[in-house]
Amino acid sequence: MIAMAIANRLRGVIDDAPVHFNFIPADEQIAIMVDSPIPGFELDPELPGYFNDMFEVVIRHTTARHGLELCRQAVDKLVITNQRFGDYHFNFIRAITEPAVYPTAKSGLREFAVRFEFSCYQAI
Repeated sequence: MIAMAIANRLRGVIDDAPVHFNFIPADEQIAIMVDSPIPGFELDPELPGYFNDMFEVVIRHTTARHGLELCRQAVDKLVITNQRFGDYHFNFIRAITEPAVYPTAKSGLREFAVRFEFSCYQAI
């Protein structure tokens, strides 16, 4: 699964923050989430077996300054060319937005979302 390969790329390398796939538990104040699109990743109609799509990385943190720093670290770790993560070879991953900042509903914490685009194929 593409999003799991991306999440595994972030595990243990960014401020030891826990990394989740498609959710952050409500009780976690500092965390990273790789969010995949609801309909699933789109196949490239021109290249069978290739995926061209987008995903978001969401950072939850207690302070804006530290949350934005964690975003910068995630972008630095994920912006790549021609690398393999798990079972996928990524031709590229690149950030296409600045972090969008918004408060979480109940906790008063902030979350920061950065959108990425990518191209990859399954390499197993």
